Order: sequence, then C-alpha cells, then structure tokens
Amino acid sequence: MAGKFTKHGSLSVAIDGRLIVLNGEGPWNAESLHLSDDKIMQNLRAMYGSPWGVLAIFRGEAVYVPEAFALLRKQIKKEITLGRVATAVVFEDVNSPLLSKHQFESIYEMPGHEVAFFDSSDDAKTWLNSLINQQQQA
Repeated sequence: MAGKFTKHGSLSVAIDGRLIVLNGEGPWNAESLHLSDDKIMQNLRAMYGSPWGVLAIFRGEAVYVPEAFALLRKQIKKEITLGRVATAVVFEDVNSPLLSKHQFESIYEMPGHEVAFFDSSDDAKTWLNSLINQQQQA
C-alpha cells in the first residue's frame, strides 16, 4: 500500500541549553518522527559539532512501530556524528514500562552514545548535563 499514514502519538520538542527535550505520548509511527518546526531545527543545527543530549519524557503506550524503530535508529546514528552523546529517558504513567524500556534500550544503545532511565526529569537533566560537560572538557 503506497501513501502516507496518519501520524500516531504526540511529540513536542523544545531546546533547553544543550538539551533537546522531547515530551510525548505514544505509540508512535514513522510519521510522528518528522520535525517540521524551523526554529527548533535552527537551534538544533547550532548545537551540531559540540556535545548535546536528549531528554525524553514519555507517557502512555511508549512504543514505536517497527518502521519508526528503524528510522529512529538511523537518525540517532547520524546525530551521534553531529555531537549527540546521550539520551535520558523518563517514563511518566507508561502503560508497560518494562516493554518500553526494553525497546528503548534497543533503539538508543549504540557505540558513542549513552542511555539511562530515570524516575525524575531533574535527575535526568543533571546526568545529561554532567556527560555533556565531561565531553566539552575532553
């Protein structure tokens, strides 16, 4: 079947210092991964070449369909070459946290990129900023 599918899930994106903050409720498909906000993209591109990280705060059915899974892994591999050093994941009211954690480990764990799971976004931000600072001093 050719054509575009309707976007599933919600995902908002913001920039906080050297962090991209994702706030979303799943499940997500490939169409939900496309970032079209020009201002966010401009700020993201400004971070390229220096260490930066992602704070992902998820709710609901925090899972990706298989094609979104593959697309996201490919995107992260590219972003690692552009300075992405880590992802911190916070699950808030996730339906199946163990399943979600297993899938997210499969997505995010790759050479040159660290991933960790937290109960609070404050702890996640502290960890991310510490890693970014270490990378900037290296």
